[in-house]
Amino acid sequence: METLAELQVDKIFMPHGLGHFLGLDVHDVSDVGPVPQQLQEGQCITVEPGVYFMPLLLDRALSDPKKASCLNQSAIDTLIDLGGVRVEDNVLITKSGHFNLTAATGLPKQASGIEAVMAGNA
Repeated sequence: METLAELQVDKIFMPHGLGHFLGLDVHDVSDVGPVPQQLQEGQCITVEPGVYFMPLLLDRALSDPKKASCLNQSAIDTLIDLGGVRVEDNVLITKSGHFNLTAATGLPKQASGIEAVMAGNA
């Protein structure tokens, strides 16, 4: 795990980070980056873990012997055409915690529900 972190293998598959502010510019940033360490009431952020299979990033990583040793080429070959998956939440920071705006819409979060929507069956 330390090697993966040191080589920043996570950035090969998730180059966008875990989230950002929501605002007039969808990618508004604070003076300390996309999301500050201390959130405040009234701020609205995305929480967007995901995985992407981007040929440019994968080719670079696979040409680096240290990074390539951490990657499963056959799994990558199987998944590369997928492109990527991200299931995002939009969250409002409240005085007492948070309110998940995405959950309030009733949109599915589980794979089966998302697949049904994508197939036009929901």
